[in-house]
Amino acid sequence: MRGAITIFLKDLRETLRNRRNLVRMLLLPVILLPFAGHYFLSFTDKHREDLRKTTLTYAVANEQALPDLVKLYAEDDSFQRVDVPDGKVEDAVRSKKVRFALRIPNDAAAKLKAGEGVSIEFLYFQSDPGEAVVKDRGTAPLLSYSARQRDWRLVFLGFADEGTRAKLLDPVSFTVVNTAPDRERVGYGLGGIIAYAFLLVCFMGCSFTAIDLVAGEKERGTLEILIMLPLPRLQIVLGKYFVIFTVGLVYATLAATSVTAWLLYEGSVASSQVREVITLIKPLEVFLLWSMLIPVTALFAAVVLAISVYARSYREATTLTGFANLLESLLVMVVVIPGISLNWLWAAIPVSNLSLVIRELIRGTLDNYLVVATVFALTLALGAALLLFATAWFRREAIIYSD
Repeated sequence: MRGAITIFLKDLRETLRNRRNLVRMLLLPVILLPFAGHYFLSFTDKHREDLRKTTLTYAVANEQALPDLVKLYAEDDSFQRVDVPDGKVEDAVRSKKVRFALRIPNDAAAKLKAGEGVSIEFLYFQSDPGEAVVKDRGTAPLLSYSARQRDWRLVFLGFADEGTRAKLLDPVSFTVVNTAPDRERVGYGLGGIIAYAFLLVCFMGCSFTAIDLVAGEKERGTLEILIMLPLPRLQIVLGKYFVIFTVGLVYATLAATSVTAWLLYEGSVASSQVREVITLIKPLEVFLLWSMLIPVTALFAAVVLAISVYARSYREATTLTGFANLLESLLVMVVVIPGISLNWLWAAIPVSNLSLVIRELIRGTLDNYLVVATVFALTLALGAALLLFATAWFRREAIIYSD
């Protein structure tokens, strides 16, 4: 074991001497991650607010059918009408010449006068969820006009009292009460974001170090000297593994610290629900959240070490690590899929189980500790299997050759 410690100290010293590693270690988790999250949220809020404040252009087909409705839109300063021929309003919406359009039937006024219903087409273009605000703002005058026509009819029928009209229109009223606490509702989305960020940063921290320690030494020619030492190959692999694990854990810890500071800052300026959720997270749960980084780092360190040992060059190691990173991202994405929770099935799926544990920990619903112990055991067992593979591959003499 003394040889593994010697290899560990040598590689750790070389890693810390590399200024690029130190810059990556401090730049991404400590600076870029919280700042990117802050400005992403700020940009999202600003874009959503701009959509609500911007002037919406619109067109009307058959305006003579309901002049009162057209006047209602004209009096709203948040709308700007664009003259479009009646037969081309749909094309104008599709080409985004206008944000929405109204198509009024020719007999709309006659039907309203006869006490019948009228169907007005509201045309808009929504290719992303953010455009839904156009529908909400554009249909508001329509809803107001419909309510006005309904009230006039009820008054004509003798229901002048507002309370009587409300009972007539809504004979059965109900109140929707969501019994789920704020922490579970808000923590569902917040936990998914934190799990994705932690696992992504942890994998990147391990991959930066692993590629340079094995694939980099192959190209520099120093690996041949290393394997000629009178040391078992297992100790060489373990020495390099512990360096990757240590750097990855430090990387993930710095990311966790910066994300925690960012959440505290965002919580001070966020809504009361978000502030309440953040204050409900206890110090013990923060420690448990950090402890989840240990099996995560152990697994990722074994994965990238096995890849780096298997690869014949630095470029191939980088390519294979990129594929592994893509697979890791796909497995983590389960935290944002509705209906998926931590059970025995998902506890058996690597990476996905860890991300679900982190999410449930943030939500405060992590109560099945037997499942958590199973996740820990399976993760460590998979990491040990990958270490054995790396050791077996390292014993091959072809490890020092690129072909």
